[in-house]
Amino acid sequence: MSEPQPYPPPPSEPPAGYGVVNDANPYRMPRSFWAIISAVIGVVVLLVAVIGYTVAGYAFASSRITDASGAITTATAHRVFVNTTFDLLDQQVAAFTASTDLTTAKASAVEVVNQSQTMSSTEVGDDHALASVRARLLDQEWLTSLNRGRLTAEAGRLDHARKAVGTARTAAGDYVQLGQFLQAFVQVLSDWDTLSTDAGNNDFVGAASADRSLSADITKALTASGAPGLPAEFHDYLVALSSYAADVGTALNAIAAHDKAALDAANKLVTADTARLGAIDFSGAPAQIKSYYQRYRDDFNSEMDKATA
Repeated sequence: MSEPQPYPPPPSEPPAGYGVVNDANPYRMPRSFWAIISAVIGVVVLLVAVIGYTVAGYAFASSRITDASGAITTATAHRVFVNTTFDLLDQQVAAFTASTDLTTAKASAVEVVNQSQTMSSTEVGDDHALASVRARLLDQEWLTSLNRGRLTAEAGRLDHARKAVGTARTAAGDYVQLGQFLQAFVQVLSDWDTLSTDAGNNDFVGAASADRSLSADITKALTASGAPGLPAEFHDYLVALSSYAADVGTALNAIAAHDKAALDAANKLVTADTARLGAIDFSGAPAQIKSYYQRYRDDFNSEMDKATA
């Protein structure tokens, strides 16, 4: 008798379904399950992307708004300086028109130029800063589309600040021209004073030289008499003074030629010129100048109020 086998012999073929996946296999995951998983993953990825986009856009917009607010704050910090300068310029112009001392008048004219140039340079710096942040404020529209309202509001504030700064710059530029005219005008008055002194001392050679200087400086002053805000009386005065200088020159030539008849005729013209000069009234000039520049000041402060609202 043979020995019994320790285990039954293997079947000649594997069991039915072994190694084969079919619909009858209870352990197989349905295809719909994997479709759901894929959809969930897609939604999560999309949600993460949206959140990332929103956070990044908000952060980027906030940084741009912070830069804009900083530029506005700097410009606003100079507001007191600008208004103080307007006050000083008003005072210097008033001092010039009221002064009977040429040295004081000249110093006032110089201060008008210096103060207005300082204000201009300050506002140029503010304008450059505001323009720079304004240009960058909307430079990544694809990223900041969800923050359009915040950025638009800040852009409006920047635009008002730039208008304020631009107004101050224009006023400063006009004041520079006004101050340059006043400097030329006081030089004319200085020439006239020298002419009068020399003539009073019978220094006719010196008087003739001073008269030539007077005529030349009147021409320069007339060229500058179109300064913004300058009352017409200054131009009219220079025109009358130009005739005066010409007639005085004729009188001096008559003296040098010992021509009494020519001298008498020239003196009559000089007398008429003097009367014409005396008839010009400068009493309203300070108020006219102040009124012209006050509108700049009002506009400046109005736009600053809107920028800081």
